[in-house]
Amino acid sequence: MVMPRRKSSKFFKYRYNFGLSLFLVVAIAGCANPFGTATATDQIRLGTFNLENFDGLNAEKVDAVSQIIERNFDAIGLQEVSPIAAEKLKEKLNKSKSWEFILGESGSRQRVALFYRKDLMTAQKVSEWKQVNITGTLRSPLVTYLKAGQNFDFTLVVVHQKGGGGKEADLVRQNQSDILRREVDSYQKNPQSDPDLILVGDFNSPTWADQNRGLRDATLTFLTKSVETDAKENCLKKRGQPKTFDGRPRYSNRGTGCVIDHIAVSKPPQGAEEEYIPESIQILDPQKDLGFDSDRTYFSKVSDHLPVRAIFRAK
Repeated sequence: MVMPRRKSSKFFKYRYNFGLSLFLVVAIAGCANPFGTATATDQIRLGTFNLENFDGLNAEKVDAVSQIIERNFDAIGLQEVSPIAAEKLKEKLNKSKSWEFILGESGSRQRVALFYRKDLMTAQKVSEWKQVNITGTLRSPLVTYLKAGQNFDFTLVVVHQKGGGGKEADLVRQNQSDILRREVDSYQKNPQSDPDLILVGDFNSPTWADQNRGLRDATLTFLTKSVETDAKENCLKKRGQPKTFDGRPRYSNRGTGCVIDHIAVSKPPQGAEEEYIPESIQILDPQKDLGFDSDRTYFSKVSDHLPVRAIFRAK
């Protein structure tokens, strides 16, 4: 497998309300969130978003998803996207900015994908970590090399682990996590690999769950750990959908009430965590950030997951 080459120069290292019009959704979304405005030239807004069986056949949902992505992200890993939906979403996004996508090969009509702004960055598919797709019917992590301007380049892995509850699903996720850890270790030990590694996606478990045991002691920092509940609170006991003292979500999935959509970065020295802007990790709120009249409207019209975002320096 061809790997992005490690950089020897320090220069390369630091480098809805649906009763209203979509215009109102855009206007509110643009002003409600300080990170939601047009990106600064020295920052990249990166995230993950499970679109819940996004087949592209519902024009209203395509419009809503495109508005959310356009207003809040420069690059984003998506889950549960069909090939048709990817094309329709690109077509919609390209009406305002130039976007491109790379689509995973596995998962039938529920694939992973990377969408990114072509005017801000370039992207090249490196591989898929097919060993993580242990049954052959799941999704292989999509591995892509991105470069933003001249100063920030990194390898992005888009993940979607086995869904569902019960012991059998838990065991599959545990095994996936162990294999994913080996893939991360192998990548980081390869002298040809870029040291800036970022994992985003739907892990279908909190960071503290046994299903993520393989990655907990890896040379990765889960940025989402700072915004999730902990094992003592145990969101899996269905205690509602927890929020912070100022009303921001501490869950990314409505059904579990947990943060199961994560962003993890390679640790310093040299790792992508050096480019992360501290405390910029957010689970985007349907009302505060996305302009919907209620959580209920968002979950009924868009997805059972909330988008998650972190901001990185591009130089």
